[in-house]
Amino acid sequence: MSLETLQYAGTQQTDLIQQRGKGRLTELYCWLWRYIRSEIPAFTIVLLLSILVVLAGLSQPYLTKSLIDNGILAHNRGEVMKVGAWMIGLALFVLAIGFIVRRIHVAASAHLLHRLRESLFTHVMTLSPDVVNRSRQGDLLARLEGDLGEVQRFAVDGALSAINSILTLIGTVIVLGLLSPTLAFYLAILMVINSVVLLWVRPKIEALSAQARDAGVDVTSFLVEKLSAVRCIQTHVAEARELERLQSLHSTVRSRVLSLQLFGYLGGAFPNLVLSLAVIGIFVGGSLEMIGGGALTLGTLVAFATYVQRASAPVHGLMGLYLQWQRVKVCLKRIDSLRSMRPAVSAAARRSNTSIPKGDLAVHNVTYSYPGTKWEAVSRLNFVIPSGAKAWLRGDSGSGKSTFIDLLHRHFELDHGSIAIGGVDIRDIDREILRRYVVVVSQDTVLFAGSLLDNITYGCPDATREEVGRAVKAAGIIEFVDRLPNGLDSEVGSCGAVLSGGERQRVALARALLMAPSILVIDEGTSSLDEGLEQKTIQAIDTLLPRATKVFVSHRQLDESTFDIIIDFPGAHTC
Repeated sequence: MSLETLQYAGTQQTDLIQQRGKGRLTELYCWLWRYIRSEIPAFTIVLLLSILVVLAGLSQPYLTKSLIDNGILAHNRGEVMKVGAWMIGLALFVLAIGFIVRRIHVAASAHLLHRLRESLFTHVMTLSPDVVNRSRQGDLLARLEGDLGEVQRFAVDGALSAINSILTLIGTVIVLGLLSPTLAFYLAILMVINSVVLLWVRPKIEALSAQARDAGVDVTSFLVEKLSAVRCIQTHVAEARELERLQSLHSTVRSRVLSLQLFGYLGGAFPNLVLSLAVIGIFVGGSLEMIGGGALTLGTLVAFATYVQRASAPVHGLMGLYLQWQRVKVCLKRIDSLRSMRPAVSAAARRSNTSIPKGDLAVHNVTYSYPGTKWEAVSRLNFVIPSGAKAWLRGDSGSGKSTFIDLLHRHFELDHGSIAIGGVDIRDIDREILRRYVVVVSQDTVLFAGSLLDNITYGCPDATREEVGRAVKAAGIIEFVDRLPNGLDSEVGSCGAVLSGGERQRVALARALLMAPSILVIDEGTSSLDEGLEQKTIQAIDTLLPRATKVFVSHRQLDESTFDIIIDFPGAHTC
């Protein structure tokens, strides 16, 4: 293959990557616009009112010129009083308009931010738990909170600020040209020099913004992970090591933030220098022209200097927006990477049924390997659990029992084979319906901050007290609930910290029983209970759910005589 052919192929591949990148960026902007669009009426009102404020601001220096030339220098008291009254009126007008603008703007801006976050949160809830668990929790929080907030502020506040700054700058330049073309030309030269310096600073600020953001995310992820593992850190006497790691992360943050701030200061300080030189040049040049008998008046000179100072605010504003845009581009990439994650399973085509079919749970030649591995977590599984039967899935740790439950709950897509309920492939059942009637109690119990009752009714919030009472009794919660200060209304703390491991498992079991599932799966969900209490709990479940199919997943030895069917898992295999 010739060198020209290789170069052509490389160019084609680069173009394809660039086209895909542009396509993703376009999709991201369309996503943002979908939510911004609904707030357009409010933002339009804010923009129109802001234009009135800009016009009022441009009027003030001109009134100052009239006050000096036609009032003070002309010794005209009436003109002084009239111009003073106009200036006070404009100040009060700006105050009133500012209050209205703030009220409308804050409400619309907050609504936009919340809808964007709700959209991303909904998307994350469609992802496989395995995908979410492999992501750093601090990083996810940073994207849902900090990154989205940065994008929202720029999309709304930045856009309005840019429009106001540009209008103010254009209006100021026009007025300056009318007042003194010579001084306006001098100002234009300084602005060109300012632009050249900013173009040099630009790429450095963009790179440093990305580095500083990544360093901050590393600290957030570290804190989220370590604060949730205080007991483990103390058990292994690792407090000093973790402190050293945090100090190292802080050192990286300080270094990157310092570099960013220095270049940011240069980008902001140089316009200040330009402004100072402009004001000095205006007064020196204007004074020389007045001394030489030129047509320039004192009022015009003061008004010109005031307009230049007024122009500094929009210049600084636009520079600040530029710096913010560098941070926003980093945030957009991080948000897009989160949005680009796709659910591991596709949605079912049929949604007409309101419950799962009744019948046997049939597993036919099921095989699955985790992405990027050469091991079959489950391999050629074949068994049938009759409807209403009680089954025990047993096998050593790592034999694929929990993976099979994840496949049953459609957290992953099968590589081969099928799982059917009542003769209907679970891929043809709506996921929400499937998970509503196939309920899993796992070993890793999840409780939320709130009352014991809130956690029990989490899957069935409309349950009656009588229904809750039956589930509580069957799960054995009745044995410890009386010692809690407020019974079922007692707070359980973050992640159920007030309760022991066994008590948390019983709460999770009661939550599942309350949902009255057609298929109840207990995946090591009673592992924290002693043997006697475990057997007692299993009997209570049989009494409460006599018609449900019950699947117990355990590597511990259970009483075989209590099960209708026992299924042995052979373990993982090499692909």
